[in-house]
Amino acid sequence: MHTRSGLMCKRFRRSFPWYLQLATLPIMAMATSLLRAQQTPPGVSYEGQPVGAVDLVARPTMNVDTYRPLLLQQTGKPYSNEQVQKSIAALQATGQFSKVDLDVTPDPGGLRLEFILQPAYYLAVLNFPGATQVFAYSQLLQVVNYPNQEPYEKSRVDEGASALKRFFARGGYFTAEVQPDTALDHEHQLATVTYHVALGRRARFGQIQIAGPPATEIDHLMRALRSVRARLHGANMKPGLRYDPQRLHAAVAFLQRDLGNQNYLASQVRLAPPQYDPESNRASVLFQVTIGPTVVVSVTGARVSKRTLKNLLPIYQENAVDLDLVTEGRRNLVSYFQAKGYFDATVTPDFKRDDARTTLGYTIVRENKHRVETVAITGNRHFDQSDLEGQILVKKARFFSRGKFSQDLLNTSVTNLQAFYGNAGFADVRVVPRVVDHEPKVDVTFDITEGPQTVVDAFKIEGNAREALSALAPYGLKIKRGQPYSAYRLDQDRNQIVSVYLNEGYPNATFRATVNRLPGDSHRVTVLYSIQEGPRVSISQVTYVGQQRTARQLIERTANIRAGQGMSEGDLLAGESGLYNLGIFDWTDVSPRRQITDQKSEEVLVRVHEAKRNSLTYGVGFESTPRSGSLSTGVLILPGLPTVGLPPKFTVIEKTILSPQGSIEYSRLNMRGRAETASVSLLASSLDQKATLSYTEPHFFGLNWSALTSVSAERTTQNPLFTARVGQASFQLEKVLDSGKTKRLQLRYNYHRTSLTDLLILGFIPPQDTNVQLSGVSAAVIRDTRDKPLDAHKGVFQTVNFGVSPKAFGSTDNVMRFFGQTSYYWQLKPWMVWANNVRLGLVSSFGGSHVPFSEQFFSGGADSLRGFPLNGAGPQGDATLCTELNVPSSCTASITVPEGGRQLFIFNTEGRFPIPLKDGLGGTLFYDGGNVYRAINVSHFFTDYSNTVGIGLRYQTPVGPIRVDLGRNLNPVPGLKSTQLFITLGQSF
Repeated sequence: MHTRSGLMCKRFRRSFPWYLQLATLPIMAMATSLLRAQQTPPGVSYEGQPVGAVDLVARPTMNVDTYRPLLLQQTGKPYSNEQVQKSIAALQATGQFSKVDLDVTPDPGGLRLEFILQPAYYLAVLNFPGATQVFAYSQLLQVVNYPNQEPYEKSRVDEGASALKRFFARGGYFTAEVQPDTALDHEHQLATVTYHVALGRRARFGQIQIAGPPATEIDHLMRALRSVRARLHGANMKPGLRYDPQRLHAAVAFLQRDLGNQNYLASQVRLAPPQYDPESNRASVLFQVTIGPTVVVSVTGARVSKRTLKNLLPIYQENAVDLDLVTEGRRNLVSYFQAKGYFDATVTPDFKRDDARTTLGYTIVRENKHRVETVAITGNRHFDQSDLEGQILVKKARFFSRGKFSQDLLNTSVTNLQAFYGNAGFADVRVVPRVVDHEPKVDVTFDITEGPQTVVDAFKIEGNAREALSALAPYGLKIKRGQPYSAYRLDQDRNQIVSVYLNEGYPNATFRATVNRLPGDSHRVTVLYSIQEGPRVSISQVTYVGQQRTARQLIERTANIRAGQGMSEGDLLAGESGLYNLGIFDWTDVSPRRQITDQKSEEVLVRVHEAKRNSLTYGVGFESTPRSGSLSTGVLILPGLPTVGLPPKFTVIEKTILSPQGSIEYSRLNMRGRAETASVSLLASSLDQKATLSYTEPHFFGLNWSALTSVSAERTTQNPLFTARVGQASFQLEKVLDSGKTKRLQLRYNYHRTSLTDLLILGFIPPQDTNVQLSGVSAAVIRDTRDKPLDAHKGVFQTVNFGVSPKAFGSTDNVMRFFGQTSYYWQLKPWMVWANNVRLGLVSSFGGSHVPFSEQFFSGGADSLRGFPLNGAGPQGDATLCTELNVPSSCTASITVPEGGRQLFIFNTEGRFPIPLKDGLGGTLFYDGGNVYRAINVSHFFTDYSNTVGIGLRYQTPVGPIRVDLGRNLNPVPGLKSTQLFITLGQSF
């Protein structure tokens, strides 16, 4: 006998991204263990509960009516375990079934009992032709709600069809038709269900009506739904718009907010079922509005903005007014003013209401502002203060901050400290906060009475016959003799042990802990871990279903599930996520054919659904480009060359280009059925024309190497100072070198040709380097263990790259190049990160060639040496700017330009710390050293070495930290400012 409760863990796993699934595996292990206990008769009892339905589920070719008389448990009768067991025995006695399972589903209409006559057919995949062009496949699966490990049953398929029709109608497809069709695979006893969908035309909104309030209020609400404000919220409603359920939900919320703004906080807005007219293909909408009493909210004694008040008072979020919400609002206001430094603030509510009007007033007495002078801990003998500081949310004043203090923060800090001690075995710990107010300063002290620590006097683990203790606890157990005891530590052991069993193929393993306190000493315990391993379940065979164009070998290699291996939950999850990460499936599932109960082997089904193969994006527009006056950016960017600053008043020939422009990109997934992707994009305007073709192969020639081929060609005259023609082709192979995907090897061939003509900046690029062709190979090894690439707190980033571009490959010069970088991050304190970065670059020619200008190193700027302008480090030269081609009299402006070098060395070190003025605000002190050197040598290394010191600000945003750096070059270069300011996104390294 098994119950549907075992499906909870499966559904939980399907609803989480794969990386969270792996992270929560120990928790799932514990949940599975607990659920399994419910699958046995002693764990679940439905005795005496009403039975709403009794069904027989068998293979589709069997007539189950023959066996219905054997069912002693009847519909409408109370559940009887005795009758159920006799029914199972009678069915089993026919000899027609290998096994009879029972699936019990609690339902409001009574228990639903399904006697599953094995071998039954199970679900393979669901298909929705005609619907996936509009709706996501995963969304359609949720609508049908047919769990994978349930047997095929025609009534459930029909229920799914009805659910789909209701779903389509809610989306505006009121005439949608759904026809289910089932294809049976008798060899594997699987059923593929296809819901043939004809969506028809999507309806449009018909008449929009509001009912319930007075006529004047209806007119106001109708105008609100047609307002610009409603349009900004996606809630505007008018006849003729496409029927959209999201717009309807937004309109309901918009009306609710509008009523709230009128102080009708207890009002209700409900959406009546739409009235569809098939002749006009329009659906009329009716909003049922119930106006509640007027609620007048006032605050006296202090100023609180209306927006802040709405965030603090839950009556605005709940659209209701009662005593509990009023009290919660009082607490929120107290915490708000305490957080601003008014630690003695009091808030007194005045709540009065009748049928027509409710008044709610808060009287606030702020008292004087305070400052948290000290936050101290006493009585902590077992832990150092540094161990406990992270549990305390009350913060002392620093810099311009008055600190953080409120009653909520104080209470939470006490709770955190008690939990911290409790987890370490101090079950009787007492934490008493003491707040001493000597205006305007406040001293906060947490007095801790640790009490005795509960210690494990004796420990034993039994039942692990097949798995050694070292395998169950590779990192050691938290509970052991002489160590502290707490329920938290025991739960950690449980999660670790059960997850190991799940990963080793013991899905029926159970864990039970027995804890006894010693007589006469309640703080010494004996702990017994009892394990029932159950049988090790192996994979009998692997069946792949759902693929149409994808090569089976690719799915087999990616899923990496083999017959004969243990039924490892971790392997199943890894296989499922690996398939999804190929990017060619919009749904994957790797799971046992049936829920594991008492079988010793089970088939695994690898199910996939292929995503759309083709995508086309395009855009058209009109471009008006003034190429006159000052160059607005103040810089000149040449393809493959460094950025050059321009004089602020430099002007060129007046000319404005009017031109249409357009772009189009086509991508095709799963080429050759091997998860390969081809894409081509075109961009065209009068000033810029570019074409790009790329092809990615995740498994190059079936190997564990990914490949990327790219070809592009561009001609641009966007900058009036030059015309550029750039051609590029590359082929790259990449291999992940470790299971953690922290190390990668890249092999690359690159061809690059740049031709610069009509150049109006003289003396910057040697004539022989205005037409350069480079063709070469390179190899790179990358190691990245950073926790957050945009804002790392710990880990390392290292790369080594070596390349050679010989004339034999078609290059104009023989060039070889080396670049190495290592960055490492140490979290010295929870609030302090020390970041370091070292870069070394070398480039040289051979065979009598020279190093082209585009291959030399340039540095300086926000991400390298912050005492120099962008690319301003290293040797400098003079150049002349012209405004007209081949007109010497127009060449009057002189500028200083970088000349580049063949050696690069950069050393950066900085300390990153928070600034307690605002959440997310931080600062840094940094040092940048190094330079760009004209030639590879050691003699000029120290004489040309530059030193930069500086300070910076960081502000965290969802896309990374906004960075402001101010650097001072201690070895200033003539012609360049010694102080530089940079504002950009992300850390410097």
